[in-house]
Amino acid sequence: RYNTGSFEIDAALGFPVSESGFFTPKLFYETEELTDVTTSSAVITGEAAEGDRKTLGLGYTYSFDNRRTGLNPKSGMFLRLSQDFGLAGDARFVRTNVKLGGETYTRNEDFKVTAILEGGALSYAGGSSSRVTDRFFLGSGLFRGFAPGGLGPREVDTSNSINDALGGEYYAVARFETQFPIGLPEEYGIEFGAFFDAGSVWGLDSAHVGSGANQAPANTILYDEFTLRAVAGVSIFWNTPIGPLRFNFTDAVKTAEYDVEQNFDLTISASF
Repeated sequence: RYNTGSFEIDAALGFPVSESGFFTPKLFYETEELTDVTTSSAVITGEAAEGDRKTLGLGYTYSFDNRRTGLNPKSGMFLRLSQDFGLAGDARFVRTNVKLGGETYTRNEDFKVTAILEGGALSYAGGSSSRVTDRFFLGSGLFRGFAPGGLGPREVDTSNSINDALGGEYYAVARFETQFPIGLPEEYGIEFGAFFDAGSVWGLDSAHVGSGANQAPANTILYDEFTLRAVAGVSIFWNTPIGPLRFNFTDAVKTAEYDVEQNFDLTISASF
């Protein structure tokens, strides 16, 4: 329905601030474009009419992880906080992401239990507003059980000729999971897991919401407010020569109309 393009260059310098903490300030320059719009969505069409955006700014990332350096190497917590400040150019914004989690091993270190809270916020100032190119979209990487853009704010009409995911300026997700062996020989490299995810993406402050010249009265912006979704599922972990594969099978516990579910996905599993 539209094409996007982006380019970013960073200059960063990272250094430890404690045994488990690391701080990385950066200078960045980014551009983004929104072109070739074929949807009749008033929001996306209006945002594309603004043309390219170029922004120069400062940012930082702070990370903390004591799972390997703490007193108990089989238990610990981790934190990652990052902020970008768009200071000059076509947009003034503050973009924040935070990820906090912990893990531990139980039952003779056979069961690994992990809990993660993750969220983000995007705030614009100086007369500029967010666009579909920089708002948050949740997919299987952040929220299992949904396709990319499968939940959150969207523009629809009564005939369903318009049904476009718009992304949100805020998101929050809680993920809980466990991983454990299932009795197969260790050399097979196969373990089992179960998980539960809950959260949402919401918030839409585009300058084109409700003001586009092409927007018919029947067009509606849905899920601008926080609307909880939740999924439960099981996983199969398989260590293979090409890398650790993860198979997720999910079932939605709580959804909303127009959500796009994704009941299976295959990923290369990796730890934070």
